[in-house]
Amino acid sequence: KKVIAELKRDCPSEAIQLVAECLARYGSDHPDKDNLDIIPVPITIIGTKYDEFQNFDPEKKKIISKTLRYVAHHHGAHLCYFSSKMEALVMKTRGLLGHLVFKTQLSKTITTDHSKPIYVLAGMDAISQIGSPPAIVGSRSPLDQWKQLFLSTFPQEAEAMLPEDPTKDSKYNESIIDSVRAQKDEELERFKKLQERKMREEARREGRVM
Repeated sequence: KKVIAELKRDCPSEAIQLVAECLARYGSDHPDKDNLDIIPVPITIIGTKYDEFQNFDPEKKKIISKTLRYVAHHHGAHLCYFSSKMEALVMKTRGLLGHLVFKTQLSKTITTDHSKPIYVLAGMDAISQIGSPPAIVGSRSPLDQWKQLFLSTFPQEAEAMLPEDPTKDSKYNESIIDSVRAQKDEELERFKKLQERKMREEARREGRVM
């Protein structure tokens, strides 16, 4: 949100374009459009190591999948499961990442069955399809209810802290995903430099010094 706020302040036209593109994925008639907190930056949640996850307890798989679906839907993110050991998932994830980087055509066939690899694009899910979590005392919103259900099912150990940058932790290496992430990081840096240059040029035209 801080990044978006800065973008709206420094580059209002680009911010408006991002918001418009994000809302277009949902459409004006989506039943949940007024109850979401969409982040107007393309986000993809990738659940890796599906070859191991598929053997989890069915009820736990259901809770994980529904929680991830709700979080992704609430924030306007794509969600897909991935395993480097399963060619079909490699191809599907590669297609999604290729769409994000190169704007290639994207398959819009979704999978929401928690017993199968989840694949849901932003704007193509719905709260009515995900279902409701059990009411939890003290939870003020559906998002908080899903969070509490997840934490009560999978208690978190205080010492199990993530590294400062999980993307650089060797435990989470996924070559295909990492290569696309590196490319997106480079694009972000180029975008930042371009915006800084535009701001300096505008400042010079206005007689200001930056």
